[in-house]
Amino acid sequence: MLIKNNFYSLICVASNVRIYAFLFLACVFLSSCTSDSTIEDDNSILEQNPIGYYAVATGISVNYSDVSSYVNSGFTFLNPTQVNKNREAIGGSSYTEVYGFNVPEANRARGIRWNSGDETTNEWRPQGITGFKKNGVRYLLITWYGREGSDHKGSRITLLDISPSSSTYLKYRHILLVHSSVPSSVSEYTQYNTYAPLNIHAGGIAYYNDKVYIASTNLGMRVFDLNKIIEVSTGADTSTKCGQDTSGNLYAFNYRYILPQIEYYDINGGANPFSTIQVNDEGNALWTAQYSSGSSSSSVVPKVYGFPMDSGGTVLNSGIEEIIPKNSLFDDDHAHGMQGIFRKGNRTWLSCSGSPSESYGSKARLARYTDGASNTVRYRWPYGSESLYYEAEYDYLWSLTEWEPNAGADNGSEVNRCIFAVHFSEYE
Repeated sequence: MLIKNNFYSLICVASNVRIYAFLFLACVFLSSCTSDSTIEDDNSILEQNPIGYYAVATGISVNYSDVSSYVNSGFTFLNPTQVNKNREAIGGSSYTEVYGFNVPEANRARGIRWNSGDETTNEWRPQGITGFKKNGVRYLLITWYGREGSDHKGSRITLLDISPSSSTYLKYRHILLVHSSVPSSVSEYTQYNTYAPLNIHAGGIAYYNDKVYIASTNLGMRVFDLNKIIEVSTGADTSTKCGQDTSGNLYAFNYRYILPQIEYYDINGGANPFSTIQVNDEGNALWTAQYSSGSSSSSVVPKVYGFPMDSGGTVLNSGIEEIIPKNSLFDDDHAHGMQGIFRKGNRTWLSCSGSPSESYGSKARLARYTDGASNTVRYRWPYGSESLYYEAEYDYLWSLTEWEPNAGADNGSEVNRCIFAVHFSEYE
């Protein structure tokens, strides 16, 4: 009898919750008719209240490798506060002038544009974004992958000071990513021993306790220690050299600093194709997303995974979560085009590109998915948007756009490339 009565009470409570939820959503809908709503389409607010959705990933294994021995001795290491920043970004409202920037003005929090060379180069494209604070200074970290004339240089990371009170505010420095796998022969440059360019797409990036995790498309996660930045030789005669020569000289294509890979996680059964990665709001897991283009067959089912971490940042090989987000804009209601991810509680925010339809001049969307729901809540999002990073202290959700002029994309000859933050509370 006790069980029966409790069950009956639960039904009553659930019914009341549904009634109140309906009234609340009705009010939201009516108010959106008379205000500048950020919601992309009215159907998207029919997000369902889930009932305890949880899935344990199957067929996924995490295989750890420590590859740090090549830099364990004989090098002087620096941390981010010791890096000389040699370029300056542009702050203020000018970032809204880039092509396809459609965030409602009330939701805009911060905006940054690269210097003219970096926002227009076709040899590098930015992809991932994360951040951290050290000695009271706030930094962003942005990944780029090399292409065209720089494809042999692999990938790089940018350290950008975003603290207005700092003496190096908006100053930044590009740092080349390297690893221990030295190719036997190259044609574009001179390769020495010890380390070589890290030739990966360098997608999403996450930060946890001085460790950096980069999504590696077919492998899984590559790990770096921000306290192991190494200064190398620079000058015109170093621009075609990489590695350590027999005299001990260090080169990196005229980059002043390198950041060596120290570990990696080979994710079997689920990594391909990893596009992005981020630490969840609770700080105990790395969440990743798989990318497939919006034109992909409905048979492709992109997923997001949650990989638990211990307090030291080691990724665990158990308790891995699996979510299949829904998005009615794409084939078979699956969330294609996932470029960025952030996880808080039972909700996932996704930066999605390549939608079949435009919203305020962009085919990108910020999609909020609640576990078990039949659809996402979607918001307008700038054209070319990539990864996500949540700066909780300021209620900022950061992202960035990637396209240079004449990139063969919709922006044509216009600049699309910028960094921006929105007020996260407007999207919860």
